[in-house]
Amino acid sequence: MNHGKAMREQLLAGAAIADVLDDLATLRLDIFREYPYLYQGRRDDELAYLGSYAAADDACVILVRDGSTVVGAVTGMPLVHEDAQLRGAFAGTTQPLDELYYVGELLFLPDYRNCGLGGKLLARLESHPRSLGRYSRLICATVERPADHPLRPPGYIPITRFLARTGFSLLPGVTTRFIWRETDGVRRDHPMRFWSKGLV
Repeated sequence: MNHGKAMREQLLAGAAIADVLDDLATLRLDIFREYPYLYQGRRDDELAYLGSYAAADDACVILVRDGSTVVGAVTGMPLVHEDAQLRGAFAGTTQPLDELYYVGELLFLPDYRNCGLGGKLLARLESHPRSLGRYSRLICATVERPADHPLRPPGYIPITRFLARTGFSLLPGVTTRFIWRETDGVRRDHPMRFWSKGLV
């Protein structure tokens, strides 16, 4: 899809991330309502979580705007600064936590998907931890849903296909679980699996 010349990307780190937290929260709240997350979030919770990116050493956010509208974002931070449930998934592995860089989000509004932006921004994100010389692998997590889930849209393409195409591999046996309120108002337990990609 051709979105014109108004498209621009901006990589932010450190305190500069604080200026875009509201935009990021809006994007997360809108997109995570979709399958497979079906997440009914609250803005206060989103802002509290996203605030950790502004405070964490080596974290970064890449925003994509079309004109003045934020249409996509990629976020990352060292895994050691992430939620304890994410860190704990690696307790039984040989992976050194301080060398793992966690990709938190790769989000685009529907009209901006499947046009190459994801791969382009992921590559730009990778360049940030690689340039720091302290991180050996990218890590990300995906929610597990059954293939026959009643809310799975027709023609749905899972993010795992994109991850495999861009060099990520599933980490066998590395899992965690998160509970969140879904769009029907019910709190449910969600299994998550991890993927990894070498940076060196």
